[in-house]
Amino acid sequence: MEKIEFNYFKILREMVEGSMAAATLLNEILNDYKPSELIARMSEMHEIEHSNDGLIHITQSHLIKEFLTPIDREDIQVLIEELDEPTDSIEDVLFALYMYNIHEIKPEALKFSQLICSATNALYEAIIEFQNYNKNSEIRDKIIEVNRLEEEGDNLHLNAIRNLYIKEKDAKELLIWTRTFDKFERCLDDIEKSANLLQSIILKNF
Repeated sequence: MEKIEFNYFKILREMVEGSMAAATLLNEILNDYKPSELIARMSEMHEIEHSNDGLIHITQSHLIKEFLTPIDREDIQVLIEELDEPTDSIEDVLFALYMYNIHEIKPEALKFSQLICSATNALYEAIIEFQNYNKNSEIRDKIIEVNRLEEEGDNLHLNAIRNLYIKEKDAKELLIWTRTFDKFERCLDDIEKSANLLQSIILKNF
């Protein structure tokens, strides 16, 4: 029986699909925010995160056994671990909503959520092109788009925190939303780190 080759590129795509699913779920939660449903929604989010963890374990088991890999095995290991970070960070936002007992969502949170969705989509388009990089240079444009969205997120974070400290008088709310906005920004930072690592691996391997 012919041995079926393990498709590392497919696993990488599935990792980013997990991030897109997490971003979409967070966006849905925020746009129809119901604090009473957060526990159930956290369970949904954890299933996505757990699925990504499973992909990492499967990949690691193949890396240990296989002699030849399509790109450097250490690059695969580092990349798949980095691609897991956005999903973890998105889940952390949901944890913050629950832990801080947030009952109303600020407009800036909705803007952050949309940026996160756009950034995960751009990262996915980049990872699709990764396998055929030599034949298609569009991946560079997708990575640049992730960088642009992260920069937009930095500006949003800057102004969100400033507006918070101008308008909010309650010290507890100041602390809660400062930390929550930081978690939103972390999502975009992690997506950009994944895109930048992808770029570095391309320069090394192709």
